Amino acid sequence: MRKMNRAAFLALLTISMIGRLAFAQNPPTLLVVPSKATMLVGETRTFRAVGKDGRKQQNVTWNVSPENAATLTTDGDEATLRANEPSATVVLTAHAGDHSAQSSIEIHSGAVLAPGTAIWSVTNLPGCKSGKISQTVPTANGPDLYVEEACPDGTYVRAMTADGREIWRRRLGDLAAPSQPSLSSKEKTQPAEHLNLSAHSLCDDVSSGMTKNAVSKLAQDRNLRLEDKERESNSWMIEEQHFQCRIMFNETETVVAKKKKIISTD
Repeated sequence: MRKMNRAAFLALLTISMIGRLAFAQNPPTLLVVPSKATMLVGETRTFRAVGKDGRKQQNVTWNVSPENAATLTTDGDEATLRANEPSATVVLTAHAGDHSAQSSIEIHSGAVLAPGTAIWSVTNLPGCKSGKISQTVPTANGPDLYVEEACPDGTYVRAMTADGREIWRRRLGDLAAPSQPSLSSKEKTQPAEHLNLSAHSLCDDVSSGMTKNAVSKLAQDRNLRLEDKERESNSWMIEEQHFQCRIMFNETETVVAKKKKIISTD
């Protein structure tokens, strides 16, 4: 997974999660994510077809129009486009059974996109409003972003990759159901009143330039355990209720990066 710096992460959030995100009580049967994208000639981007729960849809067929604008490579529930020539109206369509969904792509010439250009965005679904957005601790095949959404029937968490592909969406308070992915023991969904995603954590108090000793003192003040073997490394993983914080140090033993992940240890 490619590491994002803070500026890139903030820019990604700004361009991709503007407005109303949703799950709501009537989610679409089929959705292509990202639902809009901007590319440069020569670039490639992967799109995914997802169902009502935000998970990959099976048995999908794809087509792109106009065909000369982009080369389409498909792999079931995902499609990869390579931009061939400038075009303002490239449409990627996914078909699954009696349902179809589209993503619209603009292809630009040149070496870089103009400042402020939206790289990707997701379809604005009715009924819910986006809330807190959190960057996760990178894990193999895991999400890069968690997005909280306030909906008429509760608060949902939407898991996304850095390039705009949805992995799953789940309502807080719902225990694992057949339509939901299996969770590890540290990621069991908890009732909303027990999983306060906006609660303060140690990670919120760690800042760039802070020394290892200062971080260790913060952990001690919170009665958080830090293994001896981690103390000697340049990457610390500190766990507390509902959160996991990975802290990276440089050769001078000062903080250069941190990543906060929503979990549950109950």
